[in-house]
Amino acid sequence: MRRIIIVIAIIGLSFTLTDSESVAGRRGGGGRGGGGRGGFSGGSGSGGGGVVNSYGGGAGSRSSTPIDGPRGGSGTAGSGGGSYTTKGGSTIDYKAAGAGGTTAGGVSGGKYVGGIQVTTPGGKEVTRVGKGGGAVGPEGNAIAGKSGVTVGTGPEGSFATKYKGGVAVGPQGAVAGSSKAGIATGPEGTVAGATRAGAAVGPYGAVAGRTTVAAGAGGTYYRSATAIRGQGVYVRQGVVNYPCFRPGWYAQYPGAWFAAGWAAGAVWHAATWGTCASYCGCSEAPVYYDYGTNVVYEDDGVYVDGEKTASTEQYAQQATALADAGRDAKASKEGEWLPLGVFAMVQGDEKSSNHLFQLSVNKDGVIRGNYYDAVTDSTSLVYGSVDKKTQRAAWTVGDRKTPVYEVGFANLTKDDSTMLVHYGTDRTQQFTLIRIEKPEDEKTE
Repeated sequence: MRRIIIVIAIIGLSFTLTDSESVAGRRGGGGRGGGGRGGFSGGSGSGGGGVVNSYGGGAGSRSSTPIDGPRGGSGTAGSGGGSYTTKGGSTIDYKAAGAGGTTAGGVSGGKYVGGIQVTTPGGKEVTRVGKGGGAVGPEGNAIAGKSGVTVGTGPEGSFATKYKGGVAVGPQGAVAGSSKAGIATGPEGTVAGATRAGAAVGPYGAVAGRTTVAAGAGGTYYRSATAIRGQGVYVRQGVVNYPCFRPGWYAQYPGAWFAAGWAAGAVWHAATWGTCASYCGCSEAPVYYDYGTNVVYEDDGVYVDGEKTASTEQYAQQATALADAGRDAKASKEGEWLPLGVFAMVQGDEKSSNHLFQLSVNKDGVIRGNYYDAVTDSTSLVYGSVDKKTQRAAWTVGDRKTPVYEVGFANLTKDDSTMLVHYGTDRTQQFTLIRIEKPEDEKTE
């Protein structure tokens, strides 16, 4: 089948550059079409026929037409298509069209669109459609691009992918970029991923970058620090006018949690790791849990720095035990508490948040605070704790035992961090925490 697809690809690309012979005429299954050779200089023709060989049988046709522009340019436009059946019973259908030529000013270019579909006897079907084009100027400047979509279905599921890319070359250098995205669904769930990449070369050197994201129904996926920082800018702008955690807000919500010894605006204070470590008695170096980077979910368990530490069920159970321990702890708001700050929670590439946490910790590692839902304008208490040995922190909201929210204790000293949300022991998803700064109208306090 692979050799057949290669032949089809050659046929689809060559009709704009060569003569008007039919597929059958070239392969021995039919006759020659009329019109002679086309190319960019003149002539036209079309043809069709059938072919049978060791790979199977089918039929195809091509046609081309010369183009003479009103200002002296010339070119060729053409189209072609056909169908093949392999010896194994797979059917391959293809069709394409394109045009190319040169203007009177010396600019050469072309564009194409085409598609191919493969259907197997077992019911699997894959379709790919793409388009592209390019141009080159008399001074050597060039630009080109392409895009396409591939989809497939079968008895066990389906998938779809999309790609787009381009390149430009000029007297001072070159720049190129591309993006790819895909999604697949099967009996075990759905997984999605995307990649963006770019590169540039100029008189002062070169630069390149790449961002990749992959996500499924549960587990972890990689997110670059640059992507999270950029996301944080939008999230902070979106919550700047939320009324929560301001002095007047606590008066409207007397049940909200607030440490008795705090001054107004203390909830926004960001703690350093040095402060957290000395306050809670953590003598070890900080452990940063960067989910999708150094903490990764795999099919057979959770890996920390490349070593398997637990099954996914065990890891979720450990987080639940931490949250439950904090809920059961006798910790009064009259005691001493260290504010950790206010954080917005977002999923994926979301640029706005309706979920805010205000967190604090006492010397025993008990976590207390508030959860604010911007949609319902309601608040619930937060209960959790920190494991001083592993430096994992987990909490729940209100009277609910799930979901359980988890993040590294040291990560709560950063401006942004990935986090996990455990929906029981069988499903875990990755989110992001974005630190929210103290509102401008309170910074004088």
